[in-house]
Amino acid sequence: MIHERLFEEWWQVSDPEELVSNSLCGLFDTWKARRSGGRLPSRSDFTSEELMALDGRIALIEVEETPRRFRYRLVGTRITVALGRDSTGKYFDEIYPPNYYARLAAHFSRIVDDGIPLSTRATMAHTDKPYIKVEGIDLPISSNGDRVDMILRGLEFEGS
Repeated sequence: MIHERLFEEWWQVSDPEELVSNSLCGLFDTWKARRSGGRLPSRSDFTSEELMALDGRIALIEVEETPRRFRYRLVGTRITVALGRDSTGKYFDEIYPPNYYARLAAHFSRIVDDGIPLSTRATMAHTDKPYIKVEGIDLPISSNGDRVDMILRGLEFEGS
């Protein structure tokens, strides 16, 4: 269970230009290079080799509308190990407690609604592992170049 103090302190959203991780900076640069003429890149704009270079530190999140829901389409092995569970195929509202889900849903809705990438710095307090620090980048992707229907998430763990 998340302690309220830890819940308030565990996660900070920041500008992706402030990323520290070299691998996440590389993923962000690749996403920017694939963004053509203001159109969002699609999943097919990323090669398997580019995604595999992140060594299990990526997740693909599907966005469903009406009602809006988020579902993990793919969760990399390093994320699975850090969390202590494989969330592939599961909806956020099925696996996260209400206060954590509300915060995640607001974060990802901002990415969907504004079509912008966001980065985060956090601890794994929500999994009772506040000693693990994580940096992340959440990148909007679109099958039609306009409407965000998937989010590419990259994570870098420290202290795991």
